[in-house]
Amino acid sequence: MRAFLALTRPLNLVIIVLTMVTMRYGLLGGVLDASDRHLQMGHLHFALLVLSTVLIAAGGNVINDYFDTRIDRINKPKDVIVGRRVKRRIAMAGHAVLSGVGLLIGLLVAWHAGALRWAAIPAFAIGALWTYSTTFKRRFVIGNGLVATLTALVPLTVGLYEIPLLERHYTSEILGQGFSEGMAHSYFRILWVGIGIYTVFAFATTLVRELQKDLADVKGDELDGCRTVPIVLGTRWAKAVVLFYAVCITAGVWTVYDRFLGGAVTGWCIGLGVMLPIVVSALLTAFANTREKHVLAGNVMKTAMVVAIGYAWLIGPILKGA
Repeated sequence: MRAFLALTRPLNLVIIVLTMVTMRYGLLGGVLDASDRHLQMGHLHFALLVLSTVLIAAGGNVINDYFDTRIDRINKPKDVIVGRRVKRRIAMAGHAVLSGVGLLIGLLVAWHAGALRWAAIPAFAIGALWTYSTTFKRRFVIGNGLVATLTALVPLTVGLYEIPLLERHYTSEILGQGFSEGMAHSYFRILWVGIGIYTVFAFATTLVRELQKDLADVKGDELDGCRTVPIVLGTRWAKAVVLFYAVCITAGVWTVYDRFLGGAVTGWCIGLGVMLPIVVSALLTAFANTREKHVLAGNVMKTAMVVAIGYAWLIGPILKGA
């Protein structure tokens, strides 16, 4: 049981939970609380939405390890689980159960929210995770972009469910207070901008982490016939791409701080907790010459991602104090 649980990568699942909870209660809840308004999606149905996302992600992690056994035996032979500690048929069955239950819960939440179109999200995630593990992981750039897209869907999904409910509930109230339709739309646009910033940040930082993982796993990937960026372009060019993306992300974070945030507390949090780790991660990648050092660079990037998520809890207090 513990071995199968390890296949699901519990730490990554915890980060997914923290991301969704923070986007709803920290970001959206913080902005709403500052104007004495409240979230509209029920706590139970939000919990089910989170559970659906976590189960599908867990199933994706299991199937990824299932198809990566050959690569992992070369890159990290001591950490191979499928075929050693967990039978291959058990791993496949576990993927099917986790993904199936996650899809059913996702359908239930979409139906209850009156937004059946969003049932496409869990269905897409399951299909994308399967095709990534079987095909796209081994293709140039596509696999990296697919994982980054799936990661970006985590914060975006919260907005897709919650913000339309808020618009339906509060638009008439805002208009009744004498504000124009343009002002009402601007209020909800602020919420979309916040979710959008985190969505783009999740996509960009995950793209960098995927490149860092490809740099760490060159040996096994090459023997398995993968066409990752460092294999196709070479290690030096792959490192250059990581540095370029890191510069773009850092510039983007600074722009968001300068244009939308400001303040000493935010400056220290963003500067030391987000921008500095991104820079350090990029430099570690530039000088890395072993798998362990590339893994360390990826972990530092993950630290920046977690701190950026945590910052959302400060938005409410900052707005109230403004």
